[in-house]
Amino acid sequence: PLSSPTIAMANRAVCQSRFPGEPDDVLQLVVKEKPRPPPGRVVVRVTVRPINPSDLISIREGRFAHFLPQNVTIGGEGFGIVEEVGEGVTKVTAGQRVVPIVWSDYLHSGQGSWQDYVVVDEADVIPVPDSVSDEVAAQFLINPWTVYGILDDLAVPKGEYIIQTAAASVLGRQLIQLAKYLGFKTINIIRRDKWKDELKGIGGDEVINSTTEDIAARVREITGGKLAYAAVDAVGGNLTKFIAASVRDGGKVLVYGILSGWDITLSIRDLQRGVQVMWWVLPEYLNTEEKKHHLASEVMKLLEGKIITPLVGKKFDLVDFKAAVKESETEGRGGKVLLVS
Repeated sequence: PLSSPTIAMANRAVCQSRFPGEPDDVLQLVVKEKPRPPPGRVVVRVTVRPINPSDLISIREGRFAHFLPQNVTIGGEGFGIVEEVGEGVTKVTAGQRVVPIVWSDYLHSGQGSWQDYVVVDEADVIPVPDSVSDEVAAQFLINPWTVYGILDDLAVPKGEYIIQTAAASVLGRQLIQLAKYLGFKTINIIRRDKWKDELKGIGGDEVINSTTEDIAARVREITGGKLAYAAVDAVGGNLTKFIAASVRDGGKVLVYGILSGWDITLSIRDLQRGVQVMWWVLPEYLNTEEKKHHLASEVMKLLEGKIITPLVGKKFDLVDFKAAVKESETEGRGGKVLLVS
Protein backbone atom coordinates (compact mmCIF):
# COMPACT_ATOMS: atom_id res chain seq x y z
CA PRO A 1 0.00 0.00 0.00
CA LEU A 2 1.10 3.57 -0.66
CA SER A 3 0.96 4.42 3.04
CA SER A 4 3.56 1.85 4.13
CA PRO A 5 6.81 3.16 5.73
CA THR A 6 8.90 1.91 2.81
CA ILE A 7 6.81 3.76 0.25
CA ALA A 8 6.67 6.88 2.43
CA MET A 9 10.47 7.11 2.22
CA ALA A 10 10.41 6.70 -1.57
CA ASN A 11 9.48 9.22 -4.24
CA ARG A 12 5.85 9.05 -5.40
CA ALA A 13 5.29 10.62 -8.80
CA VAL A 14 2.31 11.26 -11.10
CA CYS A 15 3.58 10.00 -14.44
CA GLN A 16 2.33 9.85 -18.01
CA SER A 17 3.16 6.63 -19.82
CA ARG A 18 1.14 7.04 -23.05
CA PHE A 19 0.94 10.06 -25.37
CA PRO A 20 -1.28 11.85 -26.03
CA GLY A 21 -4.37 11.13 -23.95
CA GLU A 22 -6.89 12.21 -21.38
CA PRO A 23 -5.44 12.63 -17.86
CA ASP A 24 -7.85 10.05 -16.42
CA ASP A 25 -6.57 7.44 -18.87
CA VAL A 26 -2.83 8.07 -19.17
CA LEU A 27 -1.71 9.24 -15.71
CA GLN A 28 -0.65 6.86 -12.96
CA LEU A 29 1.06 7.05 -9.57
CA VAL A 30 4.54 5.55 -9.79
CA VAL A 31 7.03 4.97 -6.97
CA LYS A 32 10.58 5.98 -7.84
CA GLU A 33 13.79 6.01 -5.87
CA LYS A 34 14.34 9.09 -3.72
CA PRO A 35 17.00 11.20 -5.46
CA ARG A 36 20.35 12.36 -4.05
CA PRO A 37 21.86 15.72 -5.06
CA PRO A 38 24.95 15.83 -7.30
CA PRO A 39 27.42 18.71 -6.71
CA GLY A 40 25.79 22.10 -7.25
CA ARG A 41 22.27 20.65 -7.14
CA VAL A 42 19.51 20.66 -4.51
CA VAL A 43 16.87 18.07 -3.59
CA VAL A 44 13.56 19.72 -2.65
CA ARG A 45 10.71 17.86 -0.95
CA VAL A 46 7.69 19.25 -2.79
CA THR A 47 4.63 19.76 -0.60
CA VAL A 48 2.26 21.92 -2.73
CA ARG A 49 1.73 21.88 -6.52
CA PRO A 50 -0.93 23.74 -8.53
CA ILE A 51 -2.74 22.18 -11.49
CA ASN A 52 -2.33 24.65 -14.36
CA PRO A 53 -3.99 24.57 -17.79
CA SER A 54 -0.50 24.24 -19.30
CA ASP A 55 -0.06 20.94 -17.43
CA LEU A 56 -3.24 19.52 -18.93
CA ILE A 57 -2.40 20.79 -22.41
CA SER A 58 0.97 19.03 -22.15
CA ILE A 59 -0.78 15.77 -21.25
CA ARG A 60 -3.41 16.00 -23.99
CA GLU A 61 -1.04 17.21 -26.70
CA GLY A 62 1.59 14.58 -25.87
CA ARG A 63 4.23 17.29 -25.51
CA PHE A 64 6.71 14.99 -23.75
CA ALA A 65 6.25 11.85 -25.86
CA HIS A 66 9.88 12.05 -27.01
CA PHE A 67 11.01 10.93 -23.52
CA LEU A 68 9.52 7.46 -23.96
CA PRO A 69 10.01 4.74 -22.87
CA GLN A 70 10.69 6.39 -19.50
CA ASN A 71 7.80 7.77 -17.45
CA VAL A 72 7.30 11.52 -17.62
CA THR A 73 6.46 13.27 -14.35
CA ILE A 74 3.95 16.09 -14.91
CA GLY A 75 3.98 19.53 -13.28
CA GLY A 76 5.36 22.98 -14.07
CA GLU A 77 5.71 24.51 -10.61
CA GLY A 78 5.42 23.97 -6.86
CA PHE A 79 6.62 24.78 -3.36
CA GLY A 80 8.67 22.72 -0.96
CA ILE A 81 11.36 22.32 1.68
CA VAL A 82 15.05 21.81 0.97
CA GLU A 83 15.71 18.13 1.75
CA GLU A 84 19.41 17.87 0.93
CA VAL A 85 22.07 19.97 -0.81
CA GLY A 86 24.92 18.79 -2.99
CA GLU A 87 28.56 19.60 -2.59
CA GLY A 88 29.36 23.29 -3.06
CA VAL A 89 25.82 24.59 -2.53
CA THR A 90 25.77 27.72 -0.35
CA LYS A 91 22.57 29.57 -1.36
CA VAL A 92 20.17 27.41 0.68
CA THR A 93 20.30 24.89 3.53
CA ALA A 94 18.25 21.84 4.52
CA GLY A 95 14.86 22.76 6.01
CA GLN A 96 14.52 26.04 4.13
CA ARG A 97 11.23 27.00 2.43
CA VAL A 98 11.78 27.38 -1.32
CA VAL A 99 10.31 27.41 -4.81
CA PRO A 100 12.21 25.06 -7.11
CA ILE A 101 12.22 26.27 -10.73
CA VAL A 102 11.73 22.88 -12.37
CA TRP A 103 11.44 24.02 -15.99
CA SER A 104 14.92 23.01 -17.12
CA ASP A 105 14.55 19.44 -15.85
CA TYR A 106 10.92 19.31 -17.00
CA LEU A 107 11.74 20.32 -20.57
CA HIS A 108 14.99 18.39 -20.90
CA SER A 109 14.28 15.20 -18.95
CA GLY A 110 10.52 15.14 -18.31
CA GLN A 111 10.82 15.59 -14.54
CA GLY A 112 8.11 17.95 -13.28
CA SER A 113 6.75 18.92 -9.88
CA TRP A 114 3.97 16.34 -9.37
CA GLN A 115 6.22 14.13 -7.25
CA ASP A 116 7.56 14.09 -3.70
CA TYR A 117 11.11 15.15 -4.58
CA VAL A 118 12.71 17.19 -7.36
CA VAL A 119 16.36 17.94 -8.08
CA VAL A 120 17.29 21.37 -9.44
CA ASP A 121 20.37 23.53 -9.86
CA GLU A 122 21.30 25.79 -6.95
CA ALA A 123 20.55 28.83 -9.12
CA ASP A 124 17.01 27.54 -9.66
CA VAL A 125 16.04 27.49 -5.98
CA ILE A 126 14.19 30.63 -4.81
CA PRO A 127 13.98 31.19 -1.02
CA VAL A 128 10.47 32.04 0.19
CA PRO A 129 9.94 34.75 2.86
CA ASP A 130 7.89 33.88 5.94
CA SER A 131 5.25 36.42 4.87
CA VAL A 132 4.38 34.34 1.76
CA SER A 133 2.28 31.23 2.44
CA ASP A 134 3.06 27.77 1.05
CA GLU A 135 -0.05 27.87 -1.15
CA VAL A 136 0.82 31.27 -2.64
CA ALA A 137 4.49 30.35 -3.11
CA ALA A 138 3.42 27.23 -5.04
CA GLN A 139 1.85 29.61 -7.60
CA PHE A 140 4.91 31.87 -7.76
CA LEU A 141 5.99 31.00 -11.29
CA ILE A 142 3.58 30.46 -14.13
CA ASN A 143 0.75 32.95 -13.62
CA PRO A 144 2.55 35.87 -11.90
CA TRP A 145 5.56 35.63 -14.24
CA THR A 146 3.24 35.50 -17.26
CA VAL A 147 1.26 38.53 -16.08
CA TYR A 148 4.43 40.48 -15.35
CA GLY A 149 6.02 39.53 -18.68
CA ILE A 150 2.95 40.32 -20.80
CA LEU A 151 2.45 43.73 -19.21
CA ASP A 152 6.16 44.47 -19.51
CA ASP A 153 6.07 43.65 -23.24
CA LEU A 154 2.91 45.70 -23.86
CA ALA A 155 4.25 48.78 -21.99
CA VAL A 156 0.76 50.25 -21.53
CA PRO A 157 0.94 53.97 -20.66
CA LYS A 158 -0.62 55.08 -17.38
CA GLY A 159 -4.31 55.88 -17.71
CA GLU A 160 -4.83 53.81 -20.87
CA TYR A 161 -7.09 50.75 -21.14
CA ILE A 162 -6.11 47.12 -21.71
CA ILE A 163 -8.64 44.40 -22.57
CA GLN A 164 -8.35 40.85 -21.29
CA THR A 165 -10.39 37.71 -21.89
CA ALA A 166 -10.92 34.97 -19.27
CA ALA A 167 -10.76 37.75 -16.72
CA ALA A 168 -12.23 35.66 -13.88
CA SER A 169 -9.39 33.13 -14.10
CA VAL A 170 -6.63 33.07 -11.49
CA LEU A 171 -4.27 34.73 -13.98
CA GLY A 172 -6.92 37.25 -15.01
CA ARG A 173 -7.39 38.41 -11.44
CA GLN A 174 -3.64 38.85 -11.04
CA LEU A 175 -3.52 40.94 -14.22
CA ILE A 176 -6.21 43.22 -12.78
CA GLN A 177 -4.20 43.67 -9.60
CA LEU A 178 -0.89 44.39 -11.31
CA ALA A 179 -2.45 46.72 -13.89
CA LYS A 180 -4.03 48.77 -11.12
CA TYR A 181 -0.68 48.93 -9.29
CA LEU A 182 1.04 50.08 -12.51
CA GLY A 183 -1.54 52.79 -13.12
CA PHE A 184 -3.56 51.70 -16.15
CA LYS A 185 -7.12 50.45 -16.55
CA THR A 186 -8.64 47.08 -17.40
CA ILE A 187 -11.65 46.07 -19.48
CA ASN A 188 -12.41 42.54 -18.38
CA ILE A 189 -14.29 40.04 -20.55
CA ILE A 190 -16.30 37.34 -18.77
CA ARG A 191 -19.16 34.97 -19.61
CA ARG A 192 -21.10 35.11 -16.33
CA ASP A 193 -22.49 38.16 -14.55
CA LYS A 194 -21.75 36.58 -11.16
CA TRP A 195 -18.09 37.63 -11.50
CA LYS A 196 -18.76 41.33 -12.16
CA ASP A 197 -18.85 42.61 -8.60
CA GLU A 198 -15.96 40.38 -7.52
CA LEU A 199 -13.66 41.58 -10.32
CA LYS A 200 -14.55 45.21 -9.69
CA GLY A 201 -13.88 44.60 -6.02
CA ILE A 202 -10.24 43.66 -6.72
CA GLY A 203 -9.68 46.67 -8.97
CA GLY A 204 -11.21 45.84 -12.36
CA ASP A 205 -12.36 49.08 -13.99
CA GLU A 206 -14.89 47.72 -16.48
CA VAL A 207 -16.44 44.25 -16.91
CA ILE A 208 -18.19 43.07 -20.08
CA ASN A 209 -20.25 39.89 -20.42
CA SER A 210 -19.38 38.52 -23.87
CA THR A 211 -22.56 36.43 -24.04
CA THR A 212 -24.97 39.36 -23.60
CA GLU A 213 -23.07 42.52 -24.65
CA ASP A 214 -21.48 43.86 -27.84
CA ILE A 215 -17.80 43.96 -26.88
CA ALA A 216 -16.60 46.41 -29.52
CA ALA A 217 -19.52 48.80 -28.95
CA ARG A 218 -19.00 48.75 -25.19
CA VAL A 219 -15.26 49.36 -25.57
CA ARG A 220 -15.91 52.36 -27.83
CA GLU A 221 -18.32 53.69 -25.22
CA ILE A 222 -15.91 53.12 -22.33
CA THR A 223 -12.91 54.67 -24.11
CA GLY A 224 -14.76 57.58 -25.73
CA GLY A 225 -14.03 56.11 -29.16
CA LYS A 226 -10.25 55.78 -28.64
CA LEU A 227 -10.44 51.98 -28.26
CA ALA A 228 -8.13 50.04 -25.97
CA TYR A 229 -4.36 50.46 -26.09
CA ALA A 230 -3.75 46.67 -26.22
CA ALA A 231 -5.34 43.33 -25.41
CA VAL A 232 -4.49 39.99 -23.82
CA ASP A 233 -6.37 36.89 -24.99
CA ALA A 234 -6.45 33.47 -23.31
CA VAL A 235 -9.40 32.15 -25.35
CA GLY A 236 -8.82 32.45 -29.09
CA GLY A 237 -11.54 31.23 -31.45
CA ASN A 238 -14.18 33.74 -32.55
CA LEU A 239 -13.60 35.90 -29.48
CA THR A 240 -10.26 37.11 -30.84
CA LYS A 241 -12.07 38.86 -33.70
CA PHE A 242 -14.09 40.98 -31.26
CA ILE A 243 -11.03 41.72 -29.15
CA ALA A 244 -8.94 42.79 -32.16
CA ALA A 245 -11.78 45.08 -33.29
CA SER A 246 -11.65 46.78 -29.89
CA VAL A 247 -7.94 47.69 -30.01
CA ARG A 248 -6.51 50.96 -31.38
CA ASP A 249 -4.89 51.20 -34.81
CA GLY A 250 -1.48 49.52 -34.60
CA GLY A 251 -2.30 47.99 -31.21
CA LYS A 252 -1.22 44.54 -30.09
CA VAL A 253 -3.29 41.52 -29.12
CA LEU A 254 -1.13 39.01 -27.25
CA VAL A 255 -2.66 35.52 -27.35
CA TYR A 256 -1.36 33.28 -24.55
CA GLY A 257 -4.04 30.59 -24.24
CA ILE A 258 -6.04 28.16 -26.34
CA LEU A 259 -9.27 27.76 -24.36
CA SER A 260 -11.24 27.64 -27.63
CA GLY A 261 -8.70 25.52 -29.46
CA TRP A 262 -5.86 26.30 -31.85
CA ASP A 263 -7.78 28.42 -34.39
CA ILE A 264 -8.67 32.11 -34.21
CA THR A 265 -10.90 34.38 -36.30
CA LEU A 266 -9.83 37.84 -37.47
CA SER A 267 -11.29 40.58 -39.65
CA ILE A 268 -9.14 41.82 -42.53
CA ARG A 269 -10.31 45.31 -41.55
CA ASP A 270 -8.34 45.02 -38.33
CA LEU A 271 -5.28 43.80 -40.21
CA GLN A 272 -5.65 46.86 -42.45
CA ARG A 273 -5.64 49.02 -39.31
CA GLY A 274 -2.29 47.48 -38.35
CA VAL A 275 -3.61 45.51 -35.37
CA GLN A 276 -0.95 42.92 -34.50
CA VAL A 277 -2.13 39.54 -33.21
CA MET A 278 0.80 37.63 -31.72
CA TRP A 279 1.40 34.42 -29.76
CA TRP A 280 3.03 35.00 -26.37
CA VAL A 281 4.77 32.33 -24.31
CA LEU A 282 6.76 32.76 -21.11
CA PRO A 283 9.94 30.81 -22.04
CA GLU A 284 10.53 33.13 -25.01
CA TYR A 285 10.21 36.17 -22.72
CA LEU A 286 12.76 34.64 -20.32
CA ASN A 287 15.50 34.68 -22.93
CA THR A 288 18.40 35.34 -20.54
CA GLU A 289 19.40 34.12 -17.07
CA GLU A 290 19.58 37.75 -15.93
CA LYS A 291 15.97 38.33 -16.96
CA LYS A 292 14.87 35.20 -15.12
CA HIS A 293 16.53 36.22 -11.86
CA HIS A 294 15.28 39.80 -12.15
CA LEU A 295 11.73 38.53 -12.66
CA ALA A 296 12.03 36.16 -9.70
CA SER A 297 13.06 39.05 -7.45
CA GLU A 298 10.37 41.43 -8.70
CA VAL A 299 7.52 38.91 -8.49
CA MET A 300 8.46 37.83 -4.97
CA LYS A 301 8.27 41.50 -3.91
CA LEU A 302 4.80 41.74 -5.46
CA LEU A 303 3.67 38.64 -3.54
CA GLU A 304 5.22 39.91 -0.29
CA GLY A 305 3.48 43.27 -0.72
CA LYS A 306 0.21 41.49 -1.61
CA ILE A 307 0.04 43.48 -4.84
CA ILE A 308 -0.59 40.13 -6.52
CA THR A 309 -2.60 37.63 -4.46
CA PRO A 310 -2.93 34.22 -6.16
CA LEU A 311 -6.32 32.68 -5.45
CA VAL A 312 -6.17 29.36 -3.60
CA GLY A 313 -8.77 26.70 -4.37
CA LYS A 314 -9.42 23.17 -3.15
CA LYS A 315 -6.58 20.92 -1.97
CA PHE A 316 -6.19 17.25 -2.84
CA ASP A 317 -3.64 14.72 -1.67
CA LEU A 318 -1.12 13.81 -4.36
CA VAL A 319 -2.59 10.31 -4.60
CA ASP A 320 -5.98 11.83 -5.46
CA PHE A 321 -4.63 13.52 -8.59
CA LYS A 322 -7.44 12.26 -10.84
CA ALA A 323 -10.12 13.90 -8.70
CA ALA A 324 -7.99 17.04 -8.50
CA VAL A 325 -7.68 17.26 -12.29
CA LYS A 326 -11.46 16.97 -12.65
CA GLU A 327 -11.98 19.73 -10.08
CA SER A 328 -9.44 21.97 -11.84
CA GLU A 329 -11.58 21.87 -14.99
CA THR A 330 -14.84 22.64 -13.21
CA GLU A 331 -16.14 25.90 -14.66
CA GLY A 332 -16.44 28.70 -12.14
CA ARG A 333 -14.48 26.79 -9.49
CA GLY A 334 -12.66 29.92 -8.21
CA GLY A 335 -9.09 29.41 -6.98
CA LYS A 336 -6.26 27.23 -8.19
CA VAL A 337 -6.59 23.51 -7.33
CA LEU A 338 -3.56 22.27 -5.38
CA LEU A 339 -1.96 18.82 -4.97
CA VAL A 340 -0.47 18.52 -1.48
CA SER A 341 1.64 16.02 0.41
